[in-house]
Amino acid sequence: MNDISNNNATKDNARLIASYLMSLSLFALAGSIVYFTYEASIISKQIPDILVRIDSTTDKIEPILDEVAEITALIPDILVEVEGIRKTIPPILKEVEQTRKMIPPILKEVEQTRKQIPAVLKESEAIRGELPAMLATADKASGAVVGVSEQIPAILIEVETTRESIPPLMDRADILIDKARVAGKEASQGAVTGIFSGILLAPFALIADAGRGLSGMSAEEAKAFTEKDFELIKQETLELLDEGSVGDEDSWNNTESGNNGTVVLTNSYKEGEYAEIECRELKFKSYNDDRLLHESERAFCKSDDGKWDFDE
Repeated sequence: MNDISNNNATKDNARLIASYLMSLSLFALAGSIVYFTYEASIISKQIPDILVRIDSTTDKIEPILDEVAEITALIPDILVEVEGIRKTIPPILKEVEQTRKMIPPILKEVEQTRKQIPAVLKESEAIRGELPAMLATADKASGAVVGVSEQIPAILIEVETTRESIPPLMDRADILIDKARVAGKEASQGAVTGIFSGILLAPFALIADAGRGLSGMSAEEAKAFTEKDFELIKQETLELLDEGSVGDEDSWNNTESGNNGTVVLTNSYKEGEYAEIECRELKFKSYNDDRLLHESERAFCKSDDGKWDFDE
């Protein structure tokens, strides 16, 4: 009996708890409905503004759609033009490749022309050396005319022969001089400068490729360097020219600009007929950190006053 009573009491307690939970659920549901109704009333008040914004957005979208339609209409023409440009690229690349292949033979021909310059100058000098003898012969012939009148016809013939031989020699000298000038203009490194009076060739000085300062920089390359950089390059260059041996390397570093570089003495020589002229070749490399900014090779020769001839 006691067990039955306990079971009944437990069931009554469960029913009571269930009824409480049901009441709480109904209360929560009622609260949710009230909150939803409140929010719905707020949203309903915002609907007119939302509709106005939608209308405004629609008005803005229509011009955009029209513009998109215009752009879409242009796309076929653009694609045709792009296709035409794509077709021109292979011929351009082919022409560039052909131009690239032409460069080595041109450089080789320039180098061969440079090697011919000393021989041309030597032959021109030899012609100059023959002139005093020919002029002396003419003077002797003129003196003989005064003392030996009976020999005048023969002397005149010899003088005429001598005079006739001079113009071809003059022409030959002019041709050689012109060849030297042309070869000097076409050379990639060095140039021959001189003053010709009649057929006399004055001493010359060799200078290197045009550029900025000693290292032969272009104006565009020089923008990456400061005056202190150029001064440091000049110091190392003059030190190698005055005291260096072939293979010596001097370096410079400017902590202010972050630029640095090396100067290497690669060659020292004296050329042909003008063996009294000392020349040296230097190789320049300049960097910013590890990035190569400039690289070139230049030749310098001493002028008549014993100073190195270079562009300031």
